[in-house]
Amino acid sequence: MSSAPFERLNLSYFVAIEGIDGSGKGTQTAALHEYFQQSGLGTSSITFPRYGETLIGRQIGRFLDGQFGELQHLHPIPISMMYAAERFESRELIFEKLNGSELLISDRYVGSNFAHQGARLQGTERAEFLEWIQKLEYEVFGVPRPNLVVVLDLPAEISAERVAMKNARHYTEQVTDLHESDCDYLVGVREVYLELCEQNEAWQAVSCLTPSGEARSPEEIQNELRELITSRMNLQLDSKA
Repeated sequence: MSSAPFERLNLSYFVAIEGIDGSGKGTQTAALHEYFQQSGLGTSSITFPRYGETLIGRQIGRFLDGQFGELQHLHPIPISMMYAAERFESRELIFEKLNGSELLISDRYVGSNFAHQGARLQGTERAEFLEWIQKLEYEVFGVPRPNLVVVLDLPAEISAERVAMKNARHYTEQVTDLHESDCDYLVGVREVYLELCEQNEAWQAVSCLTPSGEARSPEEIQNELRELITSRMNLQLDSKA
């Protein structure tokens, strides 16, 4: 790992790391934070949901634990409002981190609301819902838009295998939470993520598999993420270092 400082050529930059469960978002976010921080770039990170840190985050934990009912019985609108409200509750912290650093990396963000709730709708209804979420989060609640959204792309069946090997989460005593337990649902979530990558220049998919279908190492994925962010931020290694 290079420790040479970066020459920063533009203003504060906001990256959101997205992907279905088991794709390695937390691992890659932590590694990116460490790399850019050690490379001389003022870097911060944040993770959503903030389960035990916000009033609404605690209720999201209860939702994912199944305490509000089965997923198919809950309409996407009120669920998406809960996630959006939790980001609104965290808005001051988000801006604080953006103002205090040159790079902010978020493990999940608004994109998770698009994909996880949009996956439960189809066609025109989905398109209208995605537009509604965008207005709710960015205009009504006024949270900042990320400059870059990276989707760690992983097939749902592999996601299920990886989730089964995870340690227990503090918000649920079950092996899988409400989202993770339905493979067909995760297929839909991945579909929405990939659609958004095709439709938006600020969205970029990074595959967790090789072209032959084998798992890429976390280090290989990390190197691609570093190169992508460095390129998008227009960073270069300081020639004096």
